[in-house]
Amino acid sequence: MDKYLPMTIAAIMTLLPVLCFTDDFSSADWNQDGTVSQKEFQQFLIRYTGQKPHTGQSQKEAFAQTDTNKDTFISPKEFSGFLVSVSSPPPEAEETPRKNFEIADINRDGFVSADELTLFHTKDEGQIDRTVSGKMLQNQPAVFKYKGPMQMTANPDGTKVYVVLYDSGEIAVVDTGNNKVTKIFPAGNAPEGIVLSSDGKTIYVTSGGHQGKISAMDAESGSILASAAAGHTPVSPVLTPDGQKIFVCNRFSGDVAEYALPDMKLVRRIKVIREPRAAVVTKDGKKLLVLNFLPNEPNCYPEHLETEISVAAEVSVIGIASSGTQNIRLPKGSCQLLGICLSPDGRYAYLTHLISRYWNGTDKLDDGQMNVNAMSIIDTFRLDEKGGGYVNTVLLDDTERGAANPWGIAVSADGKQIYIAVSGTNELLILDADALHTKLAEAGDVSNDLSFTGNLKRRIPFKGKGARELLVTGQSVYTGLYFNDLIVKYNPNENTEPVIIPTGSQFMLSQDRLGEIAWNDASLCYQQWQTCSSCHPDARMTGINWDLLHDGTGNPKNTKSMVYSYYTPPTMWLGDRFTVRQCTRTGFQFIMFTAPQDEPCDGIDVYVQNLKPVPSPFLIEGKLSAKAEHGKAVFERPAVGCLRCHSGVYFTDRKMYDVNTKVPSYERRGRFDTPALVEVWRTAPYLHDGRYVNLKEVFTKGKHGLSANLSEEDIDALVEYVLSL
Repeated sequence: MDKYLPMTIAAIMTLLPVLCFTDDFSSADWNQDGTVSQKEFQQFLIRYTGQKPHTGQSQKEAFAQTDTNKDTFISPKEFSGFLVSVSSPPPEAEETPRKNFEIADINRDGFVSADELTLFHTKDEGQIDRTVSGKMLQNQPAVFKYKGPMQMTANPDGTKVYVVLYDSGEIAVVDTGNNKVTKIFPAGNAPEGIVLSSDGKTIYVTSGGHQGKISAMDAESGSILASAAAGHTPVSPVLTPDGQKIFVCNRFSGDVAEYALPDMKLVRRIKVIREPRAAVVTKDGKKLLVLNFLPNEPNCYPEHLETEISVAAEVSVIGIASSGTQNIRLPKGSCQLLGICLSPDGRYAYLTHLISRYWNGTDKLDDGQMNVNAMSIIDTFRLDEKGGGYVNTVLLDDTERGAANPWGIAVSADGKQIYIAVSGTNELLILDADALHTKLAEAGDVSNDLSFTGNLKRRIPFKGKGARELLVTGQSVYTGLYFNDLIVKYNPNENTEPVIIPTGSQFMLSQDRLGEIAWNDASLCYQQWQTCSSCHPDARMTGINWDLLHDGTGNPKNTKSMVYSYYTPPTMWLGDRFTVRQCTRTGFQFIMFTAPQDEPCDGIDVYVQNLKPVPSPFLIEGKLSAKAEHGKAVFERPAVGCLRCHSGVYFTDRKMYDVNTKVPSYERRGRFDTPALVEVWRTAPYLHDGRYVNLKEVFTKGKHGLSANLSEEDIDALVEYVLSL
């Protein structure tokens, strides 16, 4: 940077106290579109140096040097890098800026980080409040504060939009007239779901993670009116049309809870298949449709290898009055069910998901050979018929360009357009609903047809990352950009630019956050077919086997969770990759089919290193149950032998063993990596080939099963203990 800008830097340094406490990135991003254009950057330099750069140090050169990825826009991270680069005073700088630099450099490392810049309080005579922030920066890692917009809801007249801010634990209230956040309400730890009562007076919010709860809040003041305990990680609250009941999906408890309103009394909890993530109530109020995020099925039948493997997630349909439950099976390979909505007339339910084509080889990505991205349609008027009203599944990709990781979905008020937030490619996808249904009426199964929606859709790109949830109110579509702390407002019927609504002021991203962004970014993949999260959502797994190329073909292995993989090398079932670092780079080369880049790869390394397990739903107030304590004693019996391999803090000795789980007809090697057992409660199916869907099968079937004269009670207790880890 200083090669091009020595005089500009010196000029900026004379105004360092002003620069350090400006409205950071947003002060340069005049149109609030999440990036800084060359013109905006020029104005920023003039504004803070008081002069145009001299010949040889033009704004154009400054912009080119700051725009490190050469995409013609300066991102928040690039802008932060620019500020940091001009914060170290050159030798010829005046004494006052040098003193200001020393004040700002709280931890005395000769470098002013973005966090230190934000703590430089010019309004308090340029002094740092060292009582908290100084200590924090000297003794602890920098704290990065994000907002993380997720689910949204609107009041009846559409004048307000309420946005869940997952990372900051808040609710942002957006005035749709002036497109600004006007209020912020505290919402507890990790809020994920929100719904508004039909009269617009009460907000219902789910939060708390493993200590889940649902709260009723006053929509005007944000005060808590009532609350009730929920299950593990409650999400997607939905109201019945009469407003008398609310249902909550307890993701890791694996059930849906029904509460009676207004006293929020728990009525019942209904088990579903696996990880309920979203739900809708049919317009007649008779049925609840619940999306099971992942399948829960075996991936291998070692005794019957000729048996066709068909793994797919399902939609659970719950009778609200009858309590009966049925399941609608989606096409083979369906997984990661995330968004669902109803057409305005209530007839059709539209839902987003992936289709993992695990039956194909992984030698290329062309034509979506590994993962494609889909929307399925269910006719809610035919739920009681054979097939449960399943209509068809259409692919959202194009023939040479994927639409990786579709998430939120909504329909226009007239039912003519379907809107989908595509999180991997960071865009809004708009489908012509009338044309789609007309075309489907004359088609058979189109779940493998990449050209079917080609002329039925538009793809609107966002300047940002993490398009997840969306909401339609009036003529506008609101989409949250999770990683940019922004809401994008877009009117698809007008030829205008999207309106950008900040939910906070982002100054800099930590390296593990950058890694999380890369993990979910399809632009790093050939033709944008998939992201790392397509096979490892939340850096975990999908319950599906893949036949990767590193050990030949014809021997698929179950997808592994990345939790603690950094600390338990080697990686992969056969120990082919010794470190996460190696795994990341070969993953880009042989799974994403792109050249590994240092910055995203380094970020992913840190992201994986910092992964923390989610507390088990089998724990009781954070402790083992009496049954699990019994199981712990069984686990530790020398005669049982669990500790011989599953020892230490991660419950693995990191060694390879032949435990008689090899399937001779297609596996070349029989020694497999000892898996860590932490968070094993969420990683079914089990063993390297995913042959068992529950731990009791692992302990009682095949040559790997236990004998040691264990009673049924011992085995059940052992299962409880391992699921509690």
